Amino acid sequence: MAKYLAELERLWRQNRKGEFAQLFEFPPDAKLQRPKTLRGPDLVNELLRLRAITKDKRFEDAIRALIEHRIVGRNFNFTRLDLLSDERIERGACAAIHQVKSLSRMSLRRACADLAAHLGWPATSFAAATKHLELLYRLHPEWRGTIVELEKSCSTKIPTTADN
Repeated sequence: MAKYLAELERLWRQNRKGEFAQLFEFPPDAKLQRPKTLRGPDLVNELLRLRAITKDKRFEDAIRALIEHRIVGRNFNFTRLDLLSDERIERGACAAIHQVKSLSRMSLRRACADLAAHLGWPATSFAAATKHLELLYRLHPEWRGTIVELEKSCSTKIPTTADN
């Protein structure tokens, strides 16, 4: 296990110089930028018009998605959207930890160490990066319920032959 952790630490040192956020989001490109002439109210009005003409509920769903993801505000004007915000990066890291734990049946600590190494998670040391990811996962509201349920299921008494 120590050899495995040493290899992960070497990988972490190598990867922490790179940009870890690119694993969760694609980098904004000039081709992917919103055109300066596109206005939120025009987009929403066009979606409403298409909904009325085609009677297709998906256009209404598109408007709801724009509002729910805070892409447009109350007046349907575009809001500033930071695709690489800390919250999205942390949520993506938590989702990745959950995926690694579920698929490979690793412990939480080992899954966090593996992810910290591959992402080059920013911290002063590899141990600190691992601990930060572990705490982030344990405290994230989306994953907190999963951990509590898992701990409850592990604490239930399982009858053994020694109980007889």
